[in-house]
Amino acid sequence: MSSKLKTKDQGHDLNSMSGAFKHLWNRMPLTLKIMLWYTLLLSILLIFMSIFYYNYIGTAHNTEIRERLQQQTLMMSTDIRKFKPYEDGTFYLVYTQDGLITKGYLPDGFPNQSNLSLGQVGEIQANGMTFYYYDVPINAPNYRGFLRAITSQKITDQNGSTIYTLLLLIIVALLISSIGGYIFIKKGLKPLRKLTHTAKVIGKNNDLSRRIELPDIARDEVYELTTTFNRMLSGLEDSSNREKQFSSDVSHELRTPIAVIQAESEYAIKYARTPEEMKEGLVHILEQAKFMSSLVSQLLDVARLENNYEMNVAPVDVSTMLKNLVHDYTRLCAEKNIVINSSIDNDLVVIGHEVSLRRAITNLIDNAIKFTKSTIDITAKRNELYLVIEVTDNGIGIEADNLSQIFNRMYQTEQSRNKKSNHGIGLGLYFVDKVVHLHHGTITAKSELGVFTTFIITLPLSDTEDME
Repeated sequence: MSSKLKTKDQGHDLNSMSGAFKHLWNRMPLTLKIMLWYTLLLSILLIFMSIFYYNYIGTAHNTEIRERLQQQTLMMSTDIRKFKPYEDGTFYLVYTQDGLITKGYLPDGFPNQSNLSLGQVGEIQANGMTFYYYDVPINAPNYRGFLRAITSQKITDQNGSTIYTLLLLIIVALLISSIGGYIFIKKGLKPLRKLTHTAKVIGKNNDLSRRIELPDIARDEVYELTTTFNRMLSGLEDSSNREKQFSSDVSHELRTPIAVIQAESEYAIKYARTPEEMKEGLVHILEQAKFMSSLVSQLLDVARLENNYEMNVAPVDVSTMLKNLVHDYTRLCAEKNIVINSSIDNDLVVIGHEVSLRRAITNLIDNAIKFTKSTIDITAKRNELYLVIEVTDNGIGIEADNLSQIFNRMYQTEQSRNKKSNHGIGLGLYFVDKVVHLHHGTITAKSELGVFTTFIITLPLSDTEDME
């Protein structure tokens, strides 16, 4: 029972340590994390390189000792009369075929009994020493035996100096590379710190107009992240500006009808005595309510278009749609003594959103009905790869200075064109312009004061361009 509890406690301690390490790691700055990973990988690489170098150096040193020992032994055996028992760290001795030493002596620690090493250098480790020895036969006229050369090296000297040098080099390399890597990483992540600072400033001051400076040369991942962040800020700023504009438009345009409704209501309560007076006040209130309903509807339509809502596009038979519109408006125009003429080619098809296109053209026709004197002309024809729709009225026209501005939001021309009976809020043409551009088309206007006004819509036909 106690062993199970002890094992459970050990597992709990390990989980606690693991959790503490994860918590500490998550709180580390990104620069330090990258540097630690970089240092760890570099350390592993240096260790493997050191092991390879150590083995290579050890093999090379061992080969060098063996070759030198062979050369020295062969040189000494050529003239045994120049025999020396010790020279340049090497012991020499001469012994008989029975193993009896006649000249020289064994170095301390070398075993008394050892095998002959003819043709290759022998190696013996004893008493903390590594001994290399080599035997050469002596064929002198008056002597037969062997010449042995022995050299030694302490194992600790052989390995320790190399290991110490490698460790020192590893430490120095890690220090230099870690410090240099930290500096370069910190410099490379400077845009991220700018991004963080900008995000904090935006959150504190609610200032969406700020942007992060982009480097002139770099085109790396940080550059892409900064560009994406700036685009996001631009989108948020545009969205915020549209929201502010919407609120401003609503408050500005609703102020007058609300004031009229309030005044008419107060007048009816205080002074109306007959049904006729009450009816007159209710008629005024109804007119303002209809205007408010139309206003809110237009503002919501514009808001949806400005937010780039996704349209379900499909092939639209513009010829049939326009012919139906002409048929629907013929009776209304007749009641107002307006003649509506049309010239619409067959089989005109575009890829688009039928409801939005219908409402855009309806806005142009309604606009023409407001300002025409007697006639409205609607034409639709194919012009090479494009569809061209024209709506013309013979009304009072538009000043040349205003033609470039009539598609701006909330813009209205001078009062002669926006008299009380034809009052608008300046969103109709703005809505038409938005719809046309969402369909990859263009809209222009031309006019002559007191003669005519023509609105021209150009849209790509379905067999030339598909909408996304």
